[in-house]
Formats: sequence, structure tokens, C-alpha cells
Amino acid sequence: MNLTIEIENKEDYPFIKELLERLEGVKIIQNEYDTIEGLPAYVFEQVEKYGESLKDEDLISKENFFKLIDEEICKLNSQK
Repeated sequence: MNLTIEIENKEDYPFIKELLERLEGVKIIQNEYDTIEGLPAYVFEQVEKYGESLKDEDLISKENFFKLIDEEICKLNSQK
């Protein structure tokens, strides 16, 4: 079982680490990267970079998007 603990006060880390290490079978794996909402920050950076690289011809209108979604829903429903 994996458990992620976020400690806001860095001064508490040594105490929490020592406390957890006393438990049998507990391994502490230190996270070396920043996270945002549980995901590594570089994921958001890459998504932003991709978004900046998009051109107008890469995009579709809201109407065409919902039309595509409706078509896919119909395909899925017809398989039942």
C-alpha cells in the first residue's frame, strides 16, 4: 500500500520521518520534484508548452466538438 503525506511545515519533516521509520515495514521514498494537485509540476509545464504550440488550424469549434461527441455516444450506444 502506498501513502502520500504532504507536510506544509518543513521543520516537522524530521519528526514525522523518525516517527514513521519506527513502524515495521515502512519505507520512506523522498519526492525530489514539486507537485501540483498530486501531479509532478513538469506535467503542467509540458501541457502548457503543448498548448502554446497549437495553431488555429489545429483547433475545432465548440459546435464541431459537441457534434463529434454526439457521434461517438451514438456509436457506443449502438454497440449495446
